[in-house]
Amino acid sequence: MDEEKLIKKLEGIERPDLSSATHQRQLKLVLASAKRSSWIGILLVVLPCLFIFGVILKYGFRVGIPLFSALEEKMADIDRSCFRLVPPVLLVGGPLIALALNLLAILHFHLDRLRRELQITVKLRIINLVIIGMCLMILATVFMYVVAENGAPFPLRR
Repeated sequence: MDEEKLIKKLEGIERPDLSSATHQRQLKLVLASAKRSSWIGILLVVLPCLFIFGVILKYGFRVGIPLFSALEEKMADIDRSCFRLVPPVLLVGGPLIALALNLLAILHFHLDRLRRELQITVKLRIINLVIIGMCLMILATVFMYVVAENGAPFPLRR
């Protein structure tokens, strides 16, 4: 086949339409970049991790750290001021935001309305999964502390 016949044959072929409905249903939006969300997640998790590590060292292993003691006193002063919600927001809000960002980065959803199916795809990005695990551990630790600090949910009868 010579070049002119090939050109005429290619000109006769119908061009594909990229704006068709099937292509639009297959389009997956990336809500957050995996790399960027991992860096933001690390920044949001560092402070709560250091605080929990300091608590474990001071109260679990009886190792006194002057910097942590000063931080603890500063947090007690903040707790008595009008900014008493700042430490809980930092210790719980940071991991919650990091958890949401990293979940958005690795999870992709596809809704097939014709078959009434929701398909969830998980990208296996190790750093994002590690940050998600750290966030869950921090939130579980804070939750266990709150439950232990406030005592039994119902008063015990004697």
